Amino acid sequence: MSDLSKMESRKMSYRVDGEFFIITFTDPKSLNALSGTDYIYLAHLLEIADRCDTVSFTVLQSTGRFFSAGADISHIEQVQAAAKSEPSGMLGKWLSEFASRNVYVTHTFATHTKILVCCLNGPAVGLTAAIVMLCDLVYCMNDDVYLLFPFANLALVTEGALSITLPMKLGYNVAHEILMFAKPVTYQQLIDKVIVRNYKLTDAETFNNQVLSDLFEKTSGLFHDSFINMKSLLKRPILSELKRANIDEVADAMKYWVQGLPQKRFQEIGSKQRKHKF
Repeated sequence: MSDLSKMESRKMSYRVDGEFFIITFTDPKSLNALSGTDYIYLAHLLEIADRCDTVSFTVLQSTGRFFSAGADISHIEQVQAAAKSEPSGMLGKWLSEFASRNVYVTHTFATHTKILVCCLNGPAVGLTAAIVMLCDLVYCMNDDVYLLFPFANLALVTEGALSITLPMKLGYNVAHEILMFAKPVTYQQLIDKVIVRNYKLTDAETFNNQVLSDLFEKTSGLFHDSFINMKSLLKRPILSELKRANIDEVADAMKYWVQGLPQKRFQEIGSKQRKHKF
């Protein structure tokens, strides 16, 4: 892994405003699709926020009509081409590009000590949607939002500790139907279980600013160290399960990457031969 202190991403920016560490996805033209390097950088930003004593909240925002379309297909194609020419072959390349990355990203989100806030301006797909499920507070822009976990369509299994968070928040049987048939999770399924408030807006910038304004107002006068301690208490009963699920999910998916099955299906989606089920 490269020196993280020198990493940057053209697909996201960050800033600190008081006790809020704000990360924004900034590539609406690609629907904020993220490469493996982008996901690593995102986790790196969470580590910076975790080390900042003045920060109590880490806020994820986005731009355009999608929160994030998930994995950047072009990046997957580049990695697959490189794997064919490397001495370590498919196993070595995908251990580096998939296994270590997903373990690191999921672990960083699952163990983040600050309050994770998601400003869901639109749909989220794949690993990014699983990250939404790891957030502590989720606000949505309107009822057009949805989460999509297309792993069965991609010859994969759950990622981002979703095998824990999805049944825990939506119910065991509902989680089965969502995952088995790659069905989108609608606003109606998310409200009051994952989403805590619908802002009923149409512009992402207005929505993002309003959420921050409300958070400033809500937290004024409160003892902020209580936020961190209460999150720790709430998370403690499931933290070991999240960590276990992270390892199990990555290990179970590796055989599919080595066989080249997800790569083929991503290529089919890129060439419009395969569609997600919306």
